[in-house]
Amino acid sequence: MKKLWYLFVKFYIRTGFAFYFKRVLVSGKENVPKDKAILFVANHQNALIDPLLIGSVSPRELNFLTRADVFNKKLVRWLLSTVNMLPIYRIKDGLNSLSRNEEVFEKCYKILNNKGTVLIFPEGNHNIQRRLRILSKGFTRIIFGTLKTNPDLEIVVVPIGINYSNAKKYASSVHLIFGEPIIVNDHHKETALNGASSELKTDVSNAMKKLITHIENTEHHDKITAKFKEDEFLHPNEVNQKISELHHEEEIERSVESDFHLLKPLIQVNSFFPLLIWRKFYPKIAEEEFIATYRFSMGITIFPLFYLFQALVISLLLGSTAAYFYLMFSFVVVFLYVKSR
Repeated sequence: MKKLWYLFVKFYIRTGFAFYFKRVLVSGKENVPKDKAILFVANHQNALIDPLLIGSVSPRELNFLTRADVFNKKLVRWLLSTVNMLPIYRIKDGLNSLSRNEEVFEKCYKILNNKGTVLIFPEGNHNIQRRLRILSKGFTRIIFGTLKTNPDLEIVVVPIGINYSNAKKYASSVHLIFGEPIIVNDHHKETALNGASSELKTDVSNAMKKLITHIENTEHHDKITAKFKEDEFLHPNEVNQKISELHHEEEIERSVESDFHLLKPLIQVNSFFPLLIWRKFYPKIAEEEFIATYRFSMGITIFPLFYLFQALVISLLLGSTAAYFYLMFSFVVVFLYVKSR
């Protein structure tokens, strides 16, 4: 049953993304081994959207390491556990909480020993900027801890680059790139694990930087990003090449894109109450990295429920045929709006 539930959630989330993103591009699936223990490592820009995206397109079933504070409520904790999410505790969660990571790491060892997969975001937190930050050592600890229990197990690290055209914007696009697997067993030296850990972190970091737009110069980050159209960021190799040739001191003027769309008024009228809830809630979002997460969460819950409620009312007034066509209209209009942005 748990397997069926996982597949259902994966299908529902992927369907939701079809109504949220203009395009979801995926490259490098052939780099994901079918029968080996895998530790997936990805950059982290966009809160819960990042793991949901990876899980929705991954050819392997995933176990996710997720920040522990989202597990605070019992119902949420149970729901997340049903889709293979495991809490990982940080210093900001309290020094006493860090000891609870031992239990989580033990679970990861067992998963990898069974040739399963674990997804981790080794930057440790999210940041909307287009760059890879310093990687924490947590992912190397999982790898070497697993090899300590089973030295003959072959483990690979598969780096993932998540590239948003605009991480905060609705109806934007995203490109997920699965990089070439890195065999970690060669790094495992029991007599010098600290050196092996640093070496592996360097190799993984270098691999990840090739899969995303990486702006090393944080001082001029915004000036540099302003020189590109949003869709250019879907192709990190080309952007990184251009960045290496840029003179970031040069100022440029960017044209403001029009937000007008023929279908937008129809959606606004048909979704009046869900949009009202969103407008009330939006100013309360403390971190910009969570904007997309909350918008998507409402998009796959409140909006379809409201359409179903309106369809029920129409059914009582005008009959089931009218309700059916209304429901189809509601979803088709949103889909066409997203894909034609």
